[in-house]
Amino acid sequence: MSAPKWKKQLCIALILIIVGSILGMALQTNFGSVEVKDLYILTDDQQYMHALAFVPKAASKDNKVPCVITSHGWLNSGEVQDAASIELSRRGIMVIAMDAYSHGLSSNVINATRSESGTMYGMGMIDLVEYVNSSVINYVDTSRIGVMGHSMGGNNSWETIKYFGGLYNKAIEAAKAPDSDGGEEITDEELAFAKAQNPVYAALPTGSKPSVDDDGRWELIHCNTGCLYGALEEGGYSTSTGNGRIVGDAVEGVRMINSGLPESEWVNSVEEGKFYGNKEDGTLRVIYQPKITHPLIHFDPVSTADVVTFFTYVFDIKTDLAATNQLFMLKEIANLIAMIGLFMMLWPLLEMLLTTNAFKDLKAQGEIKMLPALTPASRKKFIIGIVLGGVVSFATACLTIPTYRAIFADCVAGKPGVLFNASTMNCVMTWTFFNAVWGFFWFFFNYKKDKAAGTRTEEMIGWKITWKEFWKSLALAATIIGIFYAIVWFCKWMFNTDFRFWTPAVKTFQAGKLIEYFAYWPVFFAFYLANSLSVNGAMRVEGMSEKKNLFICGIANIIGCTLMWAIQYGALITRGTVVWQKEWIDVLVIAFCVWQLFLAPFILRKFFKSTGKNWVGAMVVSSVYVFMGIMHTCITSSVF
Repeated sequence: MSAPKWKKQLCIALILIIVGSILGMALQTNFGSVEVKDLYILTDDQQYMHALAFVPKAASKDNKVPCVITSHGWLNSGEVQDAASIELSRRGIMVIAMDAYSHGLSSNVINATRSESGTMYGMGMIDLVEYVNSSVINYVDTSRIGVMGHSMGGNNSWETIKYFGGLYNKAIEAAKAPDSDGGEEITDEELAFAKAQNPVYAALPTGSKPSVDDDGRWELIHCNTGCLYGALEEGGYSTSTGNGRIVGDAVEGVRMINSGLPESEWVNSVEEGKFYGNKEDGTLRVIYQPKITHPLIHFDPVSTADVVTFFTYVFDIKTDLAATNQLFMLKEIANLIAMIGLFMMLWPLLEMLLTTNAFKDLKAQGEIKMLPALTPASRKKFIIGIVLGGVVSFATACLTIPTYRAIFADCVAGKPGVLFNASTMNCVMTWTFFNAVWGFFWFFFNYKKDKAAGTRTEEMIGWKITWKEFWKSLALAATIIGIFYAIVWFCKWMFNTDFRFWTPAVKTFQAGKLIEYFAYWPVFFAFYLANSLSVNGAMRVEGMSEKKNLFICGIANIIGCTLMWAIQYGALITRGTVVWQKEWIDVLVIAFCVWQLFLAPFILRKFFKSTGKNWVGAMVVSSVYVFMGIMHTCITSSVF
């Protein structure tokens, strides 16, 4: 007798997880020439930082290597900096990919607003520079410390070099005082002391443009500085050119380049990719402008080549590897393979648990009857439902942006609270709430009429449930999630990899994140319960193949966010600016939901057919998606 289908799928899923994780480990370690280690350090005010350290094995106290500290963006955590981490470490540079404060596995900055934490700490980058510069790591060349980061991480880089540059300026001013050691003349010792206050040798902010303010900003910067800013940046509307261009005669680029040049050599126009100034005295300046959007910069081979070119040049790295010789995209594919395996496991885990005494009474008894095949009249209603749902989804997405900013104004401003402290999750939750209300209304409005006509029954829709079944369903869902995350923890421990597609990822989390999970989960559960009712109790009809039906359900789920995405990026490509300008991050957050919404019907259908009800599937899907969300954004909690 052949093994049940779920056993075969479980084996395939485990193979994909293991193969993807091993391949990911091999690629991120450059097949053994780099070690990837978790780094935790204690910092001021009882905070702590987590980072991934990419250490070339050739590094030693007799062969010191440069070190680059890199920071992710607002919606991410340290693993998303794989491109820089892998490619620079392959070339003999140690890389520390930090989880910024209030992100990932680092602590939240208690009693500090988001703006304060960014200014005071560079979201942790300043602390890490001081840690590396303390010579606690004896294989790091502290004369060659670099910083970089994307978006928020780019801002962290600017804040960090301004902070240390300010310490340098303060020391120089003190050295000029009449009562200083050399009087008004700066002695060699005083100059050496001032330089020691500024340990950063090179900086490359990405996705964060230079300032145009004449406020002495450039007087604070005393290190080799580049800027990588996409020519199709969503935030480009705020530049002096009104689009993403900061080269040519753009004020931002001209002022940045001239900040490193004597006045006699100032330029009126900037060439993309050209080195200006002198790296030996820290006045080197360069601007890179790849034709890429903001979220794609750190997954773009051209942008990554620019990062490699900048740091290998300023650090005088001798390498046979061309800047275009890159492995990081293969590692992203490995992450995706493992992630596919992880999600594939959900259904066989369900089937396995349904064979146990604890949960066997939740298993569906026989085939669940489908809705009658579509007639001309019902087909029309079927299509109208899909189109109307898409229109509502798009309209509520537009409504969500001002609504969540008003309801969660404190969180948007970065003020810590007890619950609902993740600004981007508040955006998605508000949109989810609107669509949950619509989903329940539309489903039961039509179900009531169909039930009266005798075309739908309670057994078809999988809605009715006793309290005993509800609590047992909740226990079953919790068990599945527990096993699911046990695998995630094991792969983190064994291979030090995560499960990721682009930026959304399934990864380990702190216990404190559970507070945020329980705050957000009810609304997401309601939405996916309504979605499961629609997918299984309204759109599952006779005469339509399962694959075609599920594809239609997936497309129906993503109409609204896809339309918003198409409008936003269609405008960016055709006219150089986006439609939603100040809210472009909110649109990006909603756009990231596309693949999750498309995948949901496939999982919900499997769970429905196994249990005959919609509840367990909605519990599991909503739990996984909420955990993914809270691990990839800033949480300004005052509790943890």
